[in-house]
Amino acid sequence: MLCHFQNHLHSLKPLCIRPDLSQIRFQDFWQDVMQQRHAIEALSQESWALWEPDSYQFLVLLFAALLAKKQVLLPPNRVSDLEKELAGQNVYFLQRQTVSHSYNQPIELDLDDAFLTQAQLYFYTSGSTGQPKKIPRSLRQLLNEVQGLDASFQLPGQAIAIATVSHQHIYGLLFKLLWPLASGRCFFQVQLAFPEDVADIQKKLTVFKMDNYVISSPALLKRWTQDVLLQNCLTVYSSGGKLESGIRPYLNRTITEVFGSSETGGIAHRQQDDALWIPFANVDIQTNAQQELQVRTNHAFSEDWIFTGDKVELVEAGNLKSPFRLLGRLDRIVKLEEKRLSLDAIEQKIVELDDIVQCHVLILEREHRQILACVAVLSEQARQQLQNGSKVQYVATLKAQLKAKLESIAIPRQWRFLTQLPQNSQSKLNKQYMKSLFQPMLLPIVLEQQHVADSASYRLEFSPELECFKGHFPDYPIFPGVGQIGFIQHFARQTWADLEWCNGFEQLKFQDLIKPFMVLQLQLTRKLHKVSFELTHADQTLASGRLLFKTPSDQI
Repeated sequence: MLCHFQNHLHSLKPLCIRPDLSQIRFQDFWQDVMQQRHAIEALSQESWALWEPDSYQFLVLLFAALLAKKQVLLPPNRVSDLEKELAGQNVYFLQRQTVSHSYNQPIELDLDDAFLTQAQLYFYTSGSTGQPKKIPRSLRQLLNEVQGLDASFQLPGQAIAIATVSHQHIYGLLFKLLWPLASGRCFFQVQLAFPEDVADIQKKLTVFKMDNYVISSPALLKRWTQDVLLQNCLTVYSSGGKLESGIRPYLNRTITEVFGSSETGGIAHRQQDDALWIPFANVDIQTNAQQELQVRTNHAFSEDWIFTGDKVELVEAGNLKSPFRLLGRLDRIVKLEEKRLSLDAIEQKIVELDDIVQCHVLILEREHRQILACVAVLSEQARQQLQNGSKVQYVATLKAQLKAKLESIAIPRQWRFLTQLPQNSQSKLNKQYMKSLFQPMLLPIVLEQQHVADSASYRLEFSPELECFKGHFPDYPIFPGVGQIGFIQHFARQTWADLEWCNGFEQLKFQDLIKPFMVLQLQLTRKLHKVSFELTHADQTLASGRLLFKTPSDQI
């Protein structure tokens, strides 16, 4: 099937299904796009940042801006620091424009190759292996990738896309929005947060008598339980990181893993934990002497071969469509005191210990020298042992066990122990953030975060290394209320960039203590300049209240 945005300009089929199950048709969408296009054409800036939680509104603004011949940046978040940085470059966030009259003319859009090629978007890498990089992609390249998806996956002509990932990033944008838009399918408007939400929405969508497919991530899929059953579901897609082994049996549908990057787009897919990776229909691959995977495809930002930094083993050397095995990252080979070490190999040895479930090893700079550090997830039994004893003694025991597996220089010197490895807003391992865990710690550790419109949630771990625990109190450390207000303000301002500072409180209640090693859920809900918060632990509320913020719209 040939996918093309122009094929459905006048279609009366549904494109978007709202939470109340009302529908927005393809024809109505393109009318909306044209109306916004004319308003955006009048704006003076040539480049705009786009951050819009509503999937439908995002898609309208994206195409309206591109048709108005604006460049569009899709930032990884909308925190205040980034907003200020972009403003310094004369780049501001695009909002839906107020229009004086409706656009009721027949839709006449020429979405030809000239437009598709000049329509320019900029994505950002996740920053999980370094500072985020800006990656240019044309709409032509994105459409090529959508066509590659259609050639690789056999979906029926009618299906509803349901996503637990953000459309702000390339995976969600392609699978949830552009694929339906180009192929005549539809999407559910709201991003979902939990497995139960997915099953609940699927039950409601049965009224449309259409199958659905779920676009998700390893972070959400590992929370799945066998009593949450998918309904009318064709398949589940997972991308953004490696899917842990043993998760697939918890779902009553096939999980299709997608491997790729912001630079290359999608590279390959598979449906079993240890299966070979199969290149997409429009992707060629090869390797060099170091077994580094190279990719060439018509949907990447470059037409040349792209070096990925991944070490692979090809099943059929010389075959550009050969299935392959991933063998780890080549950029995780480091030189420490003239010794070459593989961080991947060190991690494999550490997780062989009975106490360790998962870990991440990294390099730290300490007084003009480099040392190894490790962030580890412990078994429940080992975690209890750590909490009831001395961390110094516990680490000494781990190091003693590792002497039989690793040479001395490869044994990490500094350790942090968490309930899970932190993930960024793209549900990817947050490698840059983990380095900060070995600096003086002022904020609880963010294990997971979600932001949808006027609400946000954070899963926070309170490491005993937090500064607020020191001296408060020496023999019974607790996290003080003033410290709680401090980090809640921080996360509220990080979530909503227009909040300037907190100038008041309402209904503050501190109902129980926060102690070292606790893992809490922070729920933030915004209404105008007020942000309500609730800190909970195992369904028990520990603190709640409202913070009052100054915003630029306030009268002075």
